[in-house]
Amino acid sequence: VNLSLTKREKDLAEALEEGGCDLETVRNIIQGRQLPADLRAKVWKIALNVVGKGDSLASWDGCLDLPEQNIIHKDCQELIDRLSVPEDEQSVLLLDIESVITFYCKSRNVKYSSCLGWIHLLRPLVHLRLPRSDLYNCFYAIMNKYIPRDCFLKGRPFHLFRLLLQYHEPELCSFLDTKKMTPDSYALNWLGSLFSYYCSTEVTQAIWDGYLQQADPFFIYFLMLIILVNAKDVILAQESEKEEMLKFLETSPANLEVEDIEDLFSLAQYYCSKTPASFRKDNHSLFGSSLLGLKDDDTDLSQALCLAVSVSEILQANQQQGEGVRFFVVDCRPAEQYNAGHLSTAFHLDSDLMLQNPSEFAQSVKSLLEAQKQSIESGSIAGGEHLCFMGSGREEEDMYMNMVLAHFLQKNKEYVSIAKGGFMALQQHLADINVEGPENGYGHWIASTSGSRSSINSSVDVILSCVFNFRLCSASSWRKSLPIERNSLGVQQSMSSHSPTEYK
Repeated sequence: VNLSLTKREKDLAEALEEGGCDLETVRNIIQGRQLPADLRAKVWKIALNVVGKGDSLASWDGCLDLPEQNIIHKDCQELIDRLSVPEDEQSVLLLDIESVITFYCKSRNVKYSSCLGWIHLLRPLVHLRLPRSDLYNCFYAIMNKYIPRDCFLKGRPFHLFRLLLQYHEPELCSFLDTKKMTPDSYALNWLGSLFSYYCSTEVTQAIWDGYLQQADPFFIYFLMLIILVNAKDVILAQESEKEEMLKFLETSPANLEVEDIEDLFSLAQYYCSKTPASFRKDNHSLFGSSLLGLKDDDTDLSQALCLAVSVSEILQANQQQGEGVRFFVVDCRPAEQYNAGHLSTAFHLDSDLMLQNPSEFAQSVKSLLEAQKQSIESGSIAGGEHLCFMGSGREEEDMYMNMVLAHFLQKNKEYVSIAKGGFMALQQHLADINVEGPENGYGHWIASTSGSRSSINSSVDVILSCVFNFRLCSASSWRKSLPIERNSLGVQQSMSSHSPTEYK
C-alpha cells in the first residue's frame, strides 16, 4: 500500500509539474483518495477551476468599512487564534481573511453574519497558506458551486434532503418527523460549512479531497445521508429529550476519523447509484450562479409527499443495460382511464379501492408486490425495485393516489416516488419527442386494454417482443457487487436486503 501510495504521489507530482494538468488527470492518478499535503493546494485550485485566475481584489480600495465590520474582524481573529499561526504572520493573515470576506460581501451585496459559517469554510483554505488572490478565488468558487441557495433555516436544500432521506430510509425519516426534528435543525452547519464546522482539519481536508475530485455539488447530500444511516440504530433507540437528540445529531460528524472517509465515500456512492437522476436534474438550480437559479421554482418541496421523478427518466431507465435505477410503475388512475391508455409496463392499482373496498385494495397491494418481485427475477423490462406511482396529473383526481402513496410510506417502504405531472406529462413528453413507431424506442410505450385491473403481463409481453430484449441486473448481482458487509464506519450493509417483498 505504501509503495502504491508513493507511486501515486510521484505520478501526481510529475503531472502537476509538467503543467496543463486537468481534473480528469488528477482523478485518474489519485482515484478519489486523500491528497498529499504538499500537493493539496495545487489540486484544489485545479478542482475549483481557479488556476490562472486574476486577482479579483486588485482594483479594490481595501476599505474595511462595512456596518458589520466589527463582527467580521472578531470572527477572523478567533479563526487566527484557533490556527496557532506564528505571531509574526498573524497580522498579514488576519488582513487577508478579513479582506476576502469584506470584498465578497461588497461585490455580492451580501450582509455578513456569523451564522453563515464562512469562517469555517475558510479554515481548510487558510491551512493551504494561499496568497490572498488565490484564497479569495477558491472561497468564491466554493460558495458559487458547492454552497446551495437558501442554505438557512427552513430553506429549500433541507426540504430536498428530507425527501432523499425518506426515499432511502423511510423509517428513520418518519421517526425524525414524529419528533419534529427537521434536517435544517441539525444539518445546517453540515451543508453550510461542508462539514468543516464539526470535523477536525485533517478530516475536513480528507472529505474535501474526495468531494472536490467528484466535482458534483449534490454528492454532499449523500455524505450527509450516510452520517445519518451510520447513527440510525442509536437515533431510533433514543429516549432522551428533543434538544439532547438534536445535539447528538448535529455533532455526529465530529466522530469521523480520517480512516473512515474512504468507507464514507464508497457508501455514499452506493446510495447515489440507487437514487433517481431527477433528484439532481430537477434541482440543479440550487447550485451555481446561472439566471435559471434566480427564477422562483414552482415546486414547493416542503409540501412534496415524496421524491418526484420525470417521465423521461422513467422511460429511459428501464431501457438501459447494466446497473442503475429501474422503476416498477404503478398506475393509480381509475380503471376506465387506465383501460383507455396507459404506460405499457405499468401495473394498475385502482386507488379508489382504498376507501371503497379495503379488502380488495389489500389484495391488490399483495398482487402488486408479487408482480414486482417476479418482474425483477425474470428480468422483465417492467421490473424495478423502485416503486413509482403515476396519477392523472390533475390535482383533484390524484387525491386518492396521494392516500395510496402515504399508505406505502407509512409502511416504511423504501424507493417510493411519484411520476412528475402524471399520465398527462407522459403523453406530452411522447408528443414532444414525436413518437411514431418502434424504431425510436418509444413507439409501444402507450397501450390500451380491456383487461382486468392488474393486467400487466400481456402488455409487458408486447413490449418484450416488439421493442427490447435484455435482462435487468438481478438483486443477487447487486449483493455480489457490495464490497463489504460492515466497514470502519460501523454501517451494516443492509442494501442487499432491499427486497420488494419486505412490506407488511
